[in-house]
Parts: sequence; structure tokens; C-alpha cells
Amino acid sequence: MEFAFTQEQEELRRQARAFLEANPDAPLAELRELGWLGVSVPEERGGGGPLPREGGMISALTNLWRKRPEVRTPGMQDAVLRYWVAAEAARLAGERLRQSLAAGQPGPEGSAQKLTFARLNQEMSGLEMELSGEAALRYEDWTMRRPRDVDFVGRSPGFRYLRAKGNSIEGGTSEILRNIVAERVLGLPSEKRVDVAVPWKDLAK
Repeated sequence: MEFAFTQEQEELRRQARAFLEANPDAPLAELRELGWLGVSVPEERGGGGPLPREGGMISALTNLWRKRPEVRTPGMQDAVLRYWVAAEAARLAGERLRQSLAAGQPGPEGSAQKLTFARLNQEMSGLEMELSGEAALRYEDWTMRRPRDVDFVGRSPGFRYLRAKGNSIEGGTSEILRNIVAERVLGLPSEKRVDVAVPWKDLAK
């Protein structure tokens, strides 16, 4: 399996690295305009929204695969390739969802997208830990602080693995999202609820 960057991709990486070294505090909006934003950040927060191909968590996995030929086995190759295909399918589905939202056609598809995002991130970060070996046990910063930015790609495999666990909680838990998909997409009957018409303030607590 060939994961090498094309000549154009290598040139883009070189330019992006040089720019960020010279402008370490460049705003996300400027990086988006340059086409160098490799993670999905909401547009209202200055990000570009859609991921480029091989952007996000899959980039960490494929970069590790390229750099460490000694860990390549047929089984690992199959796993990496399956995750690459799944990540690309999810990226394209997300782009179609963004276009639907821009056209004023929201729907429950976002719940399925979030479910897929959480599952893939957790599974890919787990495989990265397995490929990293002893290096996966290192963690660069144990400082108890609230980070300013969520940076998956620029941190260690251990950080990505632990941080990805929150993907199934934040922005709607995976359990709630599965209920939405079951009821609104698959048309399955919902659970019996006796308090649907009762305001929150009147619920027994």
C-alpha cells in the first residue's frame, strides 16, 4: 500500500511549515484562507469547517505508517487501509451534510455523522497506540489546565487516545444520537415516555 505524498502535497507541507514557523500565532481564519487548516473547526470560531483529504485523526495514523516500515504487517496494512477508506467516506458524507445545511435542509444525518466521527477517532487512536509501541506510553504534559485549543494532530499518541474518549460524550452522547437515528432515520418506535408534554420545571426531581 502506497501512502507517499504527491509532489504538490509535499510542497504544500513545506510552505505551511515555513509559514507557521514564521507566524506561530497566525489566526485560524488566515490559515483557512491559505488552505492549510488540517482539522475541522467550526466556521463561527474561525475555522474552515470541512476537512481536507487525510485530515484529522487519520493523518496521524497514516503518517506513523509511512515513518515506521518495521511495524508494517499484512494485518496492520489491512487495518490502516480500512480506516483510511472509512475516514474518507465520513469526510465526503460530512461535506454533503454541510451542503444540505447551507441549502437550509437540516436533518438527522448530523447525528449519524457525529456517531461515525466518535467511533473512528477512538478506534484509529487505539491502532496508533498499538503501532507506536513503547512510545505510546509517553505523555508530554501533565499540567492541570484547560487547553485553549483542541489539537489532535500536533500532540502525542497518548493524548489523542485519551482525548478521543470524550468524542462520544461531547456534543451529544453516542447513546442519545443512536436514539435519534433509530427514531428519525430508521423509523423505529420510541420508548414509552410519560412526561413528553410536561415542562422541565414541572418534572419530579
